[in-house]
Amino acid sequence: MASRYQAGAGNTDVFLAPLHAVSMWNPFFAAALKGNGLPQEGFGAIASEWQGFVGHRLQEDIALMQRLTQSRTPDQVVAAYSEFWQKAAEDYGKEFNTMTKLMTGQA
Repeated sequence: MASRYQAGAGNTDVFLAPLHAVSMWNPFFAAALKGNGLPQEGFGAIASEWQGFVGHRLQEDIALMQRLTQSRTPDQVVAAYSEFWQKAAEDYGKEFNTMTKLMTGQA
């Protein structure tokens, strides 16, 4: 019996339907932004800020893993996690404020 996930099972339309729905709005979104440079700038600034933030947080995640592999005692593990989550909370709080300012045009 063929699995519904196998190629040729005839159910591909079910899985691709969300992609068609998203691509359907693409021309409308592009046309809306084409007429006004301000939304393009704002969207670009927001995307750039978020990309930088995610890259920074990814580096923090990698640093945590490295620190955990070098930990020799339970206290070192607890300290690593504690400092990681404290820094994460600070970073996400600052990013939330920055994104809010960008989205409201205050930045």
